[in-house]
Amino acid sequence: MSPLIVVAGVLFFAGVVLVVLGFVGPPRRRDNPQSPGGTLRDLLPRIKEGEEQNLRLAGITPESYSLQRVAGLVLGLIGGGLISVLTGRGPLGMVLLIVVVGAGGWVLPMMGVRDTAKNARLELDQVIRVWIALVAQQVSAGVDPSVAMLDAARAGDRYAWQLLYRSLLAAQQERRAAWEGLVDIVGRYGILSLSSVVSALGLAAERGTRLSAAVLVAADTLWRETTSREREKAARRAQIVVLPATGIALALAGILIYPPFTSLTGGGAVGGLP
Repeated sequence: MSPLIVVAGVLFFAGVVLVVLGFVGPPRRRDNPQSPGGTLRDLLPRIKEGEEQNLRLAGITPESYSLQRVAGLVLGLIGGGLISVLTGRGPLGMVLLIVVVGAGGWVLPMMGVRDTAKNARLELDQVIRVWIALVAQQVSAGVDPSVAMLDAARAGDRYAWQLLYRSLLAAQQERRAAWEGLVDIVGRYGILSLSSVVSALGLAAERGTRLSAAVLVAADTLWRETTSREREKAARRAQIVVLPATGIALALAGILIYPPFTSLTGGGAVGGLP
């Protein structure tokens, strides 16, 4: 089979995939009568809500993410076809290789976004826990909770600290309580580990409880959760270290014990030879 025919077939198949993606994607927007047709996003794959949260954390727009996945699929199909030609595979092997490489090109951007979002979400979670502790310290010293929240958010220069400060400030500028900026962050980026703290602050506000007391309770709760989580991590790390060490110790013990044991039991004789 000629390589040109294979490449042409792969390109044709990639074009068919793009057309199918355009038809199965979201319908064209009709809320803007001035627009004669759909936008580019209307022709791209649909993005779920959880993926949108990951994209926000990764700093990637939905359009760019969809284009990366489609481009990865097309390049994977083309690359799989070229590799199959260069390696001289049969028809079945060629199809399997094209499918596998194309699927890898489709999934790889998603895995990268999820990994980046996971690291960013973990960093944001740690920053908010430290921020709550700083707020509790200032509240204990008699500072107003709203003032303490904004002051504590200036403790760091990293992006997570800046994001926290902007959210708190935006909530205050909208004539809402500063802590509601934390609600916006938890909901917008899916920080589920802090939902209990947000619920506690919201419940305190609804019941008319002093916000300073709610902040102190939240700080104590987060401190206990963080301590428990770190202990669990330390226990898992200890298990990872202990298991190989135990295996090595048993292997060394076997090496040291085996020769004397065989000499005592007469296991050194093989086939009747002395």
